[in-house]
Amino acid sequence: MANSEKRLLRVLFVEDSLADAFLLERALTRGGFRVISDRVDTADTMHRALDEREWDLILCDHSMPQFSSPEALQILQGKRLDLPFIIVSGHIEEEMAISAMDSGAHDYVMKDRLARLVPAVERELREAEVRRARAKSEEELRRAQEELELRVEQRTAALKEANQKLRDGLEERKRLETELLEIAENERRRIGFDLHDDLGQKLTGMLLIARALEQRLTREGHKEVEDVQKICELIEQSVHHTHNLAHHFSSIDATGGDLAEVMNGLAATVEKMFGIPCECTIKGEIPPLPEDASAQFYKIAQEAVSNAIKHGKASCVWIAVSSNSQKLVVVIKNDGIPFSPPLNPKARMGLRTMNYRANTIGATFEIKPNQKNGTIVTCVMPLNNGAKPHRNGSNGHGKPGSNGAAHTATSAGTEAVRSHVLA
Repeated sequence: MANSEKRLLRVLFVEDSLADAFLLERALTRGGFRVISDRVDTADTMHRALDEREWDLILCDHSMPQFSSPEALQILQGKRLDLPFIIVSGHIEEEMAISAMDSGAHDYVMKDRLARLVPAVERELREAEVRRARAKSEEELRRAQEELELRVEQRTAALKEANQKLRDGLEERKRLETELLEIAENERRRIGFDLHDDLGQKLTGMLLIARALEQRLTREGHKEVEDVQKICELIEQSVHHTHNLAHHFSSIDATGGDLAEVMNGLAATVEKMFGIPCECTIKGEIPPLPEDASAQFYKIAQEAVSNAIKHGKASCVWIAVSSNSQKLVVVIKNDGIPFSPPLNPKARMGLRTMNYRANTIGATFEIKPNQKNGTIVTCVMPLNNGAKPHRNGSNGHGKPGSNGAAHTATSAGTEAVRSHVLA
């Protein structure tokens, strides 16, 4: 075999006999290796040789005047080098050889049987290559796992940060919606006070002057008395209407009470004030609602009825409240002009306010045309499965069984619808 085709083998001989080292190198050369070697026979020289160069194989005599194979094996293991370590000895007891193998030696060959040397070296070189490949794969796998864990930690941290930002954004939005409702209701309360303290007082003054004029003209027998009487009646109606508006605007903090009662009251008010049918139906068992939920539902329905009469020119309105174990649904439907989504939704304050009110109680809000005729407003609030329902009594057209509660809800509904329609 040409020298250039021989496999390079870097061998460290731990051997006190130069002649024996020569014989071992010649056996390896004849076995197809191109050998580069060095020889040591003490611990210090072995340390230095391992530190200064890289080796493929260590062939170690078992017993030397200043050194031994167990000491050499201990040095190799202390440096954490995975090199084939083969004991080559002229005499070694079998028990000693087995002990050396147990300690980490890979094989042993007797010097009078060097025919075994090359096969043993080739086998151990292959196994060392397998161990190095396995170690490399394990190291790559470990690094991949560490990188994956790092990426997972980074991604988890990013998701936590994004989730926190989302929660903060939702909380801020809810805070702003609540603040907007408070501002709107405070403004309505201020308008109520202005109506009562300013416009109401002026109208009352005008009524007193008109009454005095009526009395004087009556005494003097003027024919314009009837006209003045009509003026007095109109002013008196305006005074009462202003008083009702002021009372409504300044009493918007009422929670609304039982949902069935306030919805039936609203329906009765619509029929009484505007002379159009308004049917209210209650289906299912209405569970105990969160604080202020009835008031928000009532105000959403109030706004929807107001829009139906003022903008939709409706001739009939239906209010339906239904409940099951999963959700509570309030639907307001009319037969007026179908709803047309605005080009700029932000310009429709009523729609935004209804949406905000629904959000404050965890409900969804939807408004859409009722095919070709009318509009449907739907508000849905999820319910806890553990909520304990209670029955709501009704009579006639779904009117509450309690006359006192119905009267209270009707009075509130009258003022509410008046304020919206005449605004």
